[in-house]
Amino acid sequence: MKKTPSKHTIAVHAGMKPDENHGIPNPPVYHVSTILRGSFAEERKKQFQYDYGRMGTPTTVALESSVAALYGADDAVAVPSGLASVTTGVMAVVRSGDNVLFPDSLYGSARRFAEVVLPAAGVTPLFYDPLATADELEAQMDDNTSLIYIETPGSQTFEVQDTRAIVDLARRKGCLTACDNTWGTPLYFDAVGHGIDVIIEAGTKYISGHSDVSIGFVAAVGETAKKVRAYAINMGLCVAPDDHYLALRGMRTLPLRLRQSEQNGLALARWIEQQPEIIGMRHPGLPSHPQHALWQRDFTGSCGLFSFMLDPAIPVAAVDAMADHMEFFGIGASWGGHESLIHEGHYKRTVTPEPEGHLVRIYAGLEDQADLLRDIEAGFERMRNHR
Repeated sequence: MKKTPSKHTIAVHAGMKPDENHGIPNPPVYHVSTILRGSFAEERKKQFQYDYGRMGTPTTVALESSVAALYGADDAVAVPSGLASVTTGVMAVVRSGDNVLFPDSLYGSARRFAEVVLPAAGVTPLFYDPLATADELEAQMDDNTSLIYIETPGSQTFEVQDTRAIVDLARRKGCLTACDNTWGTPLYFDAVGHGIDVIIEAGTKYISGHSDVSIGFVAAVGETAKKVRAYAINMGLCVAPDDHYLALRGMRTLPLRLRQSEQNGLALARWIEQQPEIIGMRHPGLPSHPQHALWQRDFTGSCGLFSFMLDPAIPVAAVDAMADHMEFFGIGASWGGHESLIHEGHYKRTVTPEPEGHLVRIYAGLEDQADLLRDIEAGFERMRNHR
């Protein structure tokens, strides 16, 4: 019996068809809109794999099939951005009259979609405490609840949700689950194995990995996968061929980059946590995290993204002095690329209290760990001197 290769090996080999491309390992980039046929009769049969550039090319198939293979899903659809993966994943499975449950820690752009776009389509967004028990979550549901959306860990504040309990509840109530798995990636969180119906990932982050591509993915199985694919086609969603190529190229080193980012992130978080100005560390991989046991149960690793809370008594100017003069940490809102980032946290809460203090988010990139630690240490020293 042939053994299924590990996901690390799949990331390296998936989508390669050198026998179809003159021995070339990576598939070529097909720049195309029109695809020609040999005759009217051939065109009438519609028995061809590629119909029109927007509908996909061999470059498209190489990337999408590779992401599907990483997830163990039946299909994965590439869309123009991480936000587009959220909107596509949700809109493909809901209809007017439904309501959808979202965690209160939801990614900001996804929250705007939920609050602005969904009501215009006749869908009601409801927000829940990301740490709600299954019983508490069930109390918010009714016969019109068609989808429970999970983001674990939560954006900015990194709450780890009890995915197992939420999936069990959704199945018992006859509704679907969707999960933003950008933080966990298919390497560190087995979304299909956990029973998630709609898997959302901002490929802009770790899959592409080099801060130069905007792309998203929606993966699914069975009939749900067919709905997602049909929705993307009917909405005219497509990704430029060069971005397909760059994302596939980035995926080849995903395991190595993710491991380095994880190790750097843990080292930084451990040092920062010991500083007297810290009133809260938000890294699920640390034993101090309130849901560390859930993270251990559901994840096989942690990525390099985490946040921490500084004492609210620290002046804003002192926090700025720390962040504004970093040597290796750029100030930026994205993450998952090769370079480290520092970002002032922003969040909106409607059903849970907004935390007090200065929220700072760190993304640990691929630099040497000692250099990053020295940079952070110097930043804290600037903050103390400014006070």
